Amino acid sequence: MTLENSTPPPGRSAEWEATLAEAFGEVLGRPLAEHGDADARYGAYYGGNFLDEAELDHDPVWVGRAALAGEQTVGPGDLLLTPPGDTAETELVFDASRSLFWVDPRELPDTLAAFGADLAAAVAASEGGQWRGALLGAELGRIAGHHGVDLASADLSRELWTLWQGRIASGDTLLDALRAATGLTDASSPELVPAGLGDSADEVAEEAHELVAGVADPALRDYLAAFCDEESHDLALVRFAPADVDEDEEEGDDEEDDFPDEDYGDDYDDDDFDDYDESQGGTVVVRWDGAVDQYEVTVRRVIA
Repeated sequence: MTLENSTPPPGRSAEWEATLAEAFGEVLGRPLAEHGDADARYGAYYGGNFLDEAELDHDPVWVGRAALAGEQTVGPGDLLLTPPGDTAETELVFDASRSLFWVDPRELPDTLAAFGADLAAAVAASEGGQWRGALLGAELGRIAGHHGVDLASADLSRELWTLWQGRIASGDTLLDALRAATGLTDASSPELVPAGLGDSADEVAEEAHELVAGVADPALRDYLAAFCDEESHDLALVRFAPADVDEDEEEGDDEEDDFPDEDYGDDYDDDDFDDYDESQGGTVVVRWDGAVDQYEVTVRRVIA
């Protein structure tokens, strides 16, 4: 499904999809249709220091055969997406096959030298691509399967692989990724929007509520306000100006005018957005920094 497609996924009405798309447009500061073409693909990713500190980046659940093949999702149970005051904690569910891993073949015994050589070749091939040396779980699983290696085996060093970015399970549209990043994947109607801010509403800055003041549905408006606070220590919003996708034009542009105001309407303000950043792969659309930079949830335009 693309944003232009009027046929919503099973269980979702076209009216509700339009309501969500409009609401997320308020969060991002511009309509979703202004982010890429209709066939562009997006994903929501969870990463940051918390994965390492909680030792979740080496949990074998990520590298089971079925998980890496995309045959089953991963629910670690310790990764929650909880806006301030939300009483219905949303447990995140991941797609390990499309998650991203750092791999160190040097941790392999000599008996698995051929496996290590194939891993090293895959990492080298990835160096100049979108993920800068990280491997998709599906590729990691394919190589392991070819050599008959069980990555979840206790006999292998856990330092062989490290989860870098867990992809939250979702479809490929920008709306799908935004739903996943904000815990709204299962909200197929207004009645299924998670609990609002309750007694903690005062913890969300007034400016955050103003960003979504135009959202008609009150439950959705209240819920998304928690994802619009740029100063929050719980879940801070970081918006990005979109990159110019025409490389020929980029080469001729003045560096200080990469994002001219006229491209985004009268309401566009350079100060509302961080600079475009692709330093960690993919075109970054929006990010939320949680628990004072302990983790981040990032929506990116992706190739795979």
